[in-house]
Amino acid sequence: MPHYLNQRRRRWYAELDIPKKLRPLFNGKARFVESLKTESRSEAERRAPLLVARWKAEIEAAKTGNTAPLEDLRDAAMSWRELLDREPDPEQRGKYEMILSDKAVEAEERQRGAGEALYKLATRQWVEISEKVEDWLLTLDNEPKTLDMKRSDLSRFSQRFRTTKKVTRKSVQLWVHELQHEDGLKAPTARRIISACRGYWGYLQRLDIVPDDVDPFREVVQRKAKKSKADVANRRKSFTAGETTALLDGAVDSGDLDLGRLIALGMWTGCRVEELCALQVHDVQSDRFKIVDAKSEAGWREVPIHSQLRPLLQRLCAASIDGYVLSGLTKNKYGDRSNAIGKRFGRLKSRLGFDHTYVFHSIRKTVATQFDAAGIPEAISARIIGHDIPTMTYGVYSGGAPFEKKQAALEVLAYPSGQYPLSDLWPGGLDS
Repeated sequence: MPHYLNQRRRRWYAELDIPKKLRPLFNGKARFVESLKTESRSEAERRAPLLVARWKAEIEAAKTGNTAPLEDLRDAAMSWRELLDREPDPEQRGKYEMILSDKAVEAEERQRGAGEALYKLATRQWVEISEKVEDWLLTLDNEPKTLDMKRSDLSRFSQRFRTTKKVTRKSVQLWVHELQHEDGLKAPTARRIISACRGYWGYLQRLDIVPDDVDPFREVVQRKAKKSKADVANRRKSFTAGETTALLDGAVDSGDLDLGRLIALGMWTGCRVEELCALQVHDVQSDRFKIVDAKSEAGWREVPIHSQLRPLLQRLCAASIDGYVLSGLTKNKYGDRSNAIGKRFGRLKSRLGFDHTYVFHSIRKTVATQFDAAGIPEAISARIIGHDIPTMTYGVYSGGAPFEKKQAALEVLAYPSGQYPLSDLWPGGLDS
């Protein structure tokens, strides 16, 4: 039985409690009570919602007062919307809408714009920005981290624009100006936020919630400028072979053997940091290992094991306690094992004097540079490193390079001797 129905003797009554702090506005009355003038429970259940909706609107009107912001009418509008949505009888719904219209007039008299907001939110002519965000995110095939970023961007959007009615190209332009000049966001961040908003807006258009001939996000952020020669020069750079050895020495010297092992794996394989941290023992054989958790289809590959790396890799596999080659790494909330150790690499390379143009990916470029200098065909090196092969002959029709060819290519990698040999990456040495 609905909580607002009460039977006294044989007649049914509708009742609704008034919040304590609002009772002085209703002459001290604790609740609304009115006879439904029927002994039939089914008829009472039909008549009561009309009364209850009116009372709720009166409570909400008392709560918001004359100076309440427009958004404070949301609860009242949502209550009316729920009532209208669950009413199957068009005639009864029409009666509800007449009462709602009267309440909207009263709200408009108290505050300009409040009545329109109440009525149009309740009748779904206006939709709150936040209403469909989770539904949209469920349609996307993104990584959890990307979904969280889009959720955060749309939270900004919904806080700035409560309803779709408020979203116009000029208002979005003003918002972008505020993001960049008041909140201090960089242009790339603003572009990312607007991109998420634009994708969500397209979803609302497909649902016929917003007009499909209006794009309020068109050219509201300055386009990304073409890269100049200076920009090209500032792209990620490659470590030299000697600098890579220095990084390995620096990791061992600081006592971070896990980081040293990661660097060693990178310099002798050319793999990405995420690939190495996700590499599992069961994907490693005596002379090769498989990358099965790559960024792209080209990244799913078989990589030979360099003769210099083989003893360390065998030792790491034998000693693993969690099934990973780099055992014991912590995961972030997205399950990424490379996050924390990647930050440690960042601190190490900064301590050794390398700026933002040098990252772990720079070791991957070091490997590619050595392949290029040794005259290794691109079709071979790309299959080791995990790059797309753009040509039709090798990229589409070829079944792949023979393992022996890849193994011979990998053996061209060479680095100068450093302070610490690979054996120092294992307590007591690799023969212990």
